[in-house]
Amino acid sequence: MNSKYNSYFCKSSYHRTLCNLIGSGEYCKTPKRKTAMYCFGSTITCTRYPKFLHNGRPKILPRPYQSCKPKNSGYKIIRSTWMQALLQDIETQTFYYLQKICSRSKDIIKTLLYMSLSKSMIPECLRLGETCFTHMTVFGTVGKEDGNMPIHFDERDIISCVFHLGDVHSGGDTEYYDGNSSKKVGDCIIYTVPFRHGTLQIGLFCNILHGVQYWEGQRCGIQVNIKKDVLKHFITYGNEYYNKFRATDYPQGPIIYY
Repeated sequence: MNSKYNSYFCKSSYHRTLCNLIGSGEYCKTPKRKTAMYCFGSTITCTRYPKFLHNGRPKILPRPYQSCKPKNSGYKIIRSTWMQALLQDIETQTFYYLQKICSRSKDIIKTLLYMSLSKSMIPECLRLGETCFTHMTVFGTVGKEDGNMPIHFDERDIISCVFHLGDVHSGGDTEYYDGNSSKKVGDCIIYTVPFRHGTLQIGLFCNILHGVQYWEGQRCGIQVNIKKDVLKHFITYGNEYYNKFRATDYPQGPIIYY
């Protein structure tokens, strides 16, 4: 680990750090994961507003989570020196993985392009600081001693990176399957990654079915990604409508931009 953030995520202090992060995140719980998640960055889902009109049709705008609007606690903690050091290390490792370790498939080439476009097209206030990532989730059993994560795809993610933290007594390994749905997981587990504190997993988790063994102990982590729908907005519409939303200081409630 980098010395700038090692003291925040070593085994003796990660629990306190995650609790601090949770206090600044936006609570979310989905059927997919069943454990509580705390979100940072930006989203375009689970809302009716803000909207904009394009060719007479209303569409949803990307927006920062409430706690991640500029000057709020989530925005500030993401841009702290130690958190930016972690996120920039993850970005560096992701580029290395895709450029030096993966084969040059169409998916890998497209992912590298999308990472560059994210950094150049999406406003910094919708990203995790100076990185290409648009979304971060703190997850896991911070307050209890067991759990599970059902088999799933991360359909909305372009690239996903998971930084594992915790002290697991048994189970908790990540398993990858050759199936095409949670109901049809395939004939075998094609790969297993044992849980280990400090492990970073990087992958196109939108394309591979994966889940986690039931575990005992504390299994937590930080997941960062680029959301497909957020990037698609800026590729399609540019900054015109979002700049109007930002200029009015991110209002809540029924508002439509023209």
